[in-house]
Amino acid sequence: MKKLFGRLSKAPQKDEAHTQTSFGVGTKIHQRYRLDAEIGRGGMGIIYRAHDILNDREVAVKIINAATANALSLDQFKREMEISTKLQHPHIVTTHEAGTVDTNGKSLPFLVMELVQGTSLDKAGNLTYARIIDIARQICDALAYIHDQGFVYRDLKPSNIILEPRGFQTFVKLLDFGLARPRGEAYLPNESSLAGTVFYLAPELVNGEPADVGSDLYALGAVLYEMITGRVPFSNVDEQTILTQHLNEQVAPPSQSRADVPPALESIVMRLLAKTPQERFGSAQEVGFALERISIAKTAAAIGNLPDAIPAAPQEPVTELIGLLTKSRLVTLLSNDETLALAAASQTKDMFSDGIWLIQLTSIHDPARVMPTVMEVLNVSEIPNRPPVIALIEFLREKHLLLLLSHCGHLTGACVQLIKTILPACPEVRIVAVSTQALNLPEEICYKGTAH
Repeated sequence: MKKLFGRLSKAPQKDEAHTQTSFGVGTKIHQRYRLDAEIGRGGMGIIYRAHDILNDREVAVKIINAATANALSLDQFKREMEISTKLQHPHIVTTHEAGTVDTNGKSLPFLVMELVQGTSLDKAGNLTYARIIDIARQICDALAYIHDQGFVYRDLKPSNIILEPRGFQTFVKLLDFGLARPRGEAYLPNESSLAGTVFYLAPELVNGEPADVGSDLYALGAVLYEMITGRVPFSNVDEQTILTQHLNEQVAPPSQSRADVPPALESIVMRLLAKTPQERFGSAQEVGFALERISIAKTAAAIGNLPDAIPAAPQEPVTELIGLLTKSRLVTLLSNDETLALAAASQTKDMFSDGIWLIQLTSIHDPARVMPTVMEVLNVSEIPNRPPVIALIEFLREKHLLLLLSHCGHLTGACVQLIKTILPACPEVRIVAVSTQALNLPEEICYKGTAH
């Protein structure tokens, strides 16, 4: 390890101008990486947003926390340097450089990584089954690569899974390889088999066995379970109780917490959470194949209702409107320009698996008719003895579609109520409201529809 660390490090000369006497925001590492802001802190390291002066790009710099560093955390950080620099995969955060910097007489190791613009999975909120499956498949791709390279991740959990928005899609990046190890390697001195987060620890780790592919797959099962149900498989205020549950208690099927879980998806989760590695899948690639075979049921009518002939609109505002829609699930087009909304919709129709639906409200004057009109267009049937809004929410909850509420300025109150009902409960629904006035909702982006 010392030999490898020496190869990765750039030992500063005594008379170099970049020798540090203090460290933090404003510091320049090797006169190249300027630390601009602290963006994360853990038990082992501190992460900064930094500017790579040489390449004129924003990066993330992770440096060991000198205040809490000990022999174990230093060994773990060095191992992260070794492993992360070897991993090059689309779904793994790229490490650009590993080295050391002198500060207050100490040589501190650091990593320079790509700066990912996204949200960690633990902050993602409700997810549709289609989105859950898509995220899980990308995680499987990364895990399969890690395992094929001869390593085990050991720290798969929602906070280490970054969801990067790319248009209307979500791109997964795994980060933090501080606990990653070569497969079959014994634990570092003073390191416990329970290193990691207690909610995602496989039973064999609780028993003191070394981590391997199977323990990563168990953690994947726990993450999938949490994405579906909103809670981890086992939880308690007492960590020892959680460890005992991992060992001895059968997890409740996800369908007990959330309706309409695709049976094939539930089967995958329950198999991943089996008590012994032999009962689980043989590889992350095998899990990925199983996820690919799941088909989310769609209604035959889920194709949208855009008119065949859509008048042309200037491309610049169309592009701007589409860009705003990738940033927010509610865009209000203040120009009342239905043609612009339709032009933007026609260029994104392949991005919404459940279609784009035009709700024409020009001839509707009674606010009470707004929701029934939406239901009629979407062909949603009412449920006996239940409010119509329940039927609409249950229909839209798993849909990935775009609603165009056209000419709704005279029905602002009813449209606001409709949108406030739909957006929190239906995470893959986006709305363009064509109106003469803003709806004044928190998530709303307003656009006048004129080219700049």
